[in-house]
Amino acid sequence: MIRKNLRYSIVEGSFFALMFGLGENYLSAMAVFMGFSALQISILNSFPQLIGAFAQLATSKINKWFKSIKAFVVSLSILQASMWIILIFIIRNTESYGLILAWSTIYYIIASIIGPAWISWMGYLVPLRIRVNYHANRNRIIHSIIFISILLGGGILRIFEHDMVTGFTIMFIIGATGRLLSSYFLNKKENEEREELEESYSYRRMLDDSHKKLFMTYNTFIHFSVMFLGPLFTIYILRTMELSYFILTLCMVSWWLGNVFSSRYWGREAKKKGNLNILPALWISVYYFNENGRIVVSLLINLIAGVTFSGFGLSSFNIVYDISSKEEVIKFSSLINCLKGIGVFAGSVIAGLIVDSQAIINFLLPYDFTSIQLSMSISIVLRCISYGILSKLSLK
Repeated sequence: MIRKNLRYSIVEGSFFALMFGLGENYLSAMAVFMGFSALQISILNSFPQLIGAFAQLATSKINKWFKSIKAFVVSLSILQASMWIILIFIIRNTESYGLILAWSTIYYIIASIIGPAWISWMGYLVPLRIRVNYHANRNRIIHSIIFISILLGGGILRIFEHDMVTGFTIMFIIGATGRLLSSYFLNKKENEEREELEESYSYRRMLDDSHKKLFMTYNTFIHFSVMFLGPLFTIYILRTMELSYFILTLCMVSWWLGNVFSSRYWGREAKKKGNLNILPALWISVYYFNENGRIVVSLLINLIAGVTFSGFGLSSFNIVYDISSKEEVIKFSSLINCLKGIGVFAGSVIAGLIVDSQAIINFLLPYDFTSIQLSMSISIVLRCISYGILSKLSLK
């Protein structure tokens, strides 16, 4: 039964990857196409995640409404798939920023409350002795599917470059289908025993644990730092450097290539946290290349970023199990993601305000320096500070 569970988990994750690669991965590109400002895109990238992060705190209570964790995860996964059909209806009938923001908020609430329950379920299904290697191999397969999905999405957008709404419609339909198939295979996995989940672990008790608190501080701060660049990346490629959607796709593909081919290495080095402080500095320099130089350097930077964040993602995932008991995984991961959501929102909004500030734009104009580059410079400083927090965690 264990082998079947592990196999089904890889299959359901692979279909989930279709939704992520063709759906979530292209939401920022859709927002740029619809003409939203930097601040609007920053809010679209962060506010729904903030609300979803707080909604996660109620995951353990909402889970009680269902007969099992399996029923909970499967039901919400089907609901998540249906949200893409609603988005298709929205973008084909209106360009309302408010409607898309509302859709995104509901979508991320659903996605967020699934997360902690799924993590707890996986902790039950995957034996401890193979956990690190299994997740590294699973990640490599899923990231390979995401890589293929991104390529497919780029091809679709190139074919429909004069009718982008149709292009996004096709992509989101495939993504919704992928999530439905993912739900089917989720339903084939063994259920977690309800009695294994205890309510004796309070959020205050976790905040009083110095080791957990240090990890949560680092995780929150690094996501705050990254958001001074993350939600603006699409704008930087398409507007600031005036490159095409196809080049944007190649950049995303390059990122996932680095992620896929480094996952086996990070599986062996799972206790190390992947991060690289110089990435924003490299992005600042890209602006001063000619068009061909911008393309080549952008692809190289994304390749490096994929490698480093593969390590960060895998090690962060595994450390949740390392420093918490099975009974508290749902609440601990909910708290981590809640604080992460606050960091993501704060960083995104501040970055959006900086980039859209006409005063900053006018001040930097004589120096041939853009407001996005200023936001990247701030990201460099903040990432350096995060290393100080990380070094304390490593000494534990």
